Amino acid sequence: MKLGAMNNPGEEVTAQVRFIASNGFEFVELAIEAPEATPELLKEKEQELRDILEGYKVEVVAHLPWYFEIAHPYTRVRDAFLEEVHLALDVAAAFDARLAGLHLHRLPKFFREKQLEMHISALHQALAFAEEVGIKLCIENSDLRSFPAESVAKVLEALPELGLVLDVGHAHIGATSEEVLRFIRAFRHRIVHVHAHDNNLKDDLHLPIGAGAIEWERILPELKSFYNGRVTLEIHSRDPDYLLISREKFLKLWNQEAAK
Repeated sequence: MKLGAMNNPGEEVTAQVRFIASNGFEFVELAIEAPEATPELLKEKEQELRDILEGYKVEVVAHLPWYFEIAHPYTRVRDAFLEEVHLALDVAAAFDARLAGLHLHRLPKFFREKQLEMHISALHQALAFAEEVGIKLCIENSDLRSFPAESVAKVLEALPELGLVLDVGHAHIGATSEEVLRFIRAFRHRIVHVHAHDNNLKDDLHLPIGAGAIEWERILPELKSFYNGRVTLEIHSRDPDYLLISREKFLKLWNQEAAK
């Protein structure tokens, strides 16, 4: 299992990548996102960032903006989002990323089937972009009420090349641990990356591990029964010490379970 961390796109990217790399994380999940980590800004800083990454021998995973509505009901808007996806994937490839995640968006009940079709159509195009640059494209789950497991299954069945980024925090919003465990079991063969952060089970807070209400002692054994890949600690805090504390907490929980 490899642990990584994500930059905050609201702050200057180089210092954050240096902090993540110099503190022993094994990869950076590079958020290619405005205002401080757009494709254009990352290209300007490419050499400096590559020097840091190569110096610390740190890998890169790409994280595309969560607000890219690739299934937007208006064609011209959807096409603009897909163009930005293409640009972001090109930049991800420049940093030798081999995996990138796109987010699934809320499906209103009255529009669910149509928007599901648009998700699949847009992802088909995004997969073609990703194939051009040698990147594994994944979808990231939102909360299970907004985008239920049945809809996730339909997307993955339609596009077998897609991977799944399991976001544990998102899955827990408005759901019980049992529901999250069922979700993990249902998609265990498609999960290729994991996001870990905590919350109060109501809001997407991205708290440090152990600072919220997620029952990690139940989730981690299920995950560990089949998964030993990359885990991004997606902690949103102005104080970077909480990222390091989260690593200690996560590793303690992970290793305790491994010893059982």
